Amino acid sequence: MLRAARKQELKEQIFIQALKLFGERGFENVTVEQITLACGIAKGTFYNYFPKKESVLLHLGKTQLEAVNDSIRRNAGVPDLKDQLMLLFESLFQRYDERPEMIRLMISEIVRSGLFFLDEMSLIQLFRNALVTLLEEAKRNGLLPEQAASEDIAAVLTGVYFNALLIWLSADPASERVESIFRRHFDIVWSGIRPEGAGDR
Repeated sequence: MLRAARKQELKEQIFIQALKLFGERGFENVTVEQITLACGIAKGTFYNYFPKKESVLLHLGKTQLEAVNDSIRRNAGVPDLKDQLMLLFESLFQRYDERPEMIRLMISEIVRSGLFFLDEMSLIQLFRNALVTLLEEAKRNGLLPEQAASEDIAAVLTGVYFNALLIWLSADPASERVESIFRRHFDIVWSGIRPEGAGDR
């Protein structure tokens, strides 16, 4: 367990150092050797965690997916579907609050390069699938009508999430947190998702 935690810490350290270098020099101008020097590790150690430099940019999406699955497991007993969903999305926004400038840089680099489109689409599909699982469980627990289309609701929620990210990326960094943008938009679509007669559930 301790060994796994240490490995995760080192992977995170490599990720953060690489993002700093990308921010200072631009993604294309940073080499794996420069990243390893900044981290004080051997090249082989880098490749143990990331098969290539581009993989660093996909690390956030993978850790966000882990956060989604952890949130679903941790909050399975929460009796309100809206609360379950907000706890899930809050777990994602925590990362943006920790290092907003680096996260902005990373997302912008992924969008700009287009190199990772298929990888990102695979992660997005897994994200939607996780939401479908949560929504199907909500149906079984009577928190969502049986006739509700879980796949469509998951697609809408995914769209709201990524739209909030794009608005945040294009705004003044000091203007508003991405979570605030998402909450406003989520509240608008929630009225279409919420079961009739369920009050604020």
